[in-house]
Amino acid sequence: MTENNDDIILQVGDVLFDTDKPLDTAYFILEGCIELQLVLGEKHISLSIAANNFVGDAEVVVAQKNNGESLKYQGKAIVLEPLRAVAIPIADIQREIESCSPLLKAWFASFTSR
Repeated sequence: MTENNDDIILQVGDVLFDTDKPLDTAYFILEGCIELQLVLGEKHISLSIAANNFVGDAEVVVAQKNNGESLKYQGKAIVLEPLRAVAIPIADIQREIESCSPLLKAWFASFTSR
């Protein structure tokens, strides 16, 4: 992994993250594509995620769906195409959500409860 002006640069086959616990960092993909393998409880999900999307932000959604309680999950992000991404601390995302208007908080809660 190389960093250039706060960008993270990875090549095909590199692992952006591999965890069996919630991450403290999410990533916004600027260029490239990853395969996200996620296990949450009994659910196994595999998705391709490309540019202009967040990845690693499941902790925000999982905590929102469970009234702040974290569920154990495993996530692994493998680079499928050369990747350029920006790291964003989960705490920053949570602070932004908390500072939102009640309307936006309600929308987010509705969206994440699906």
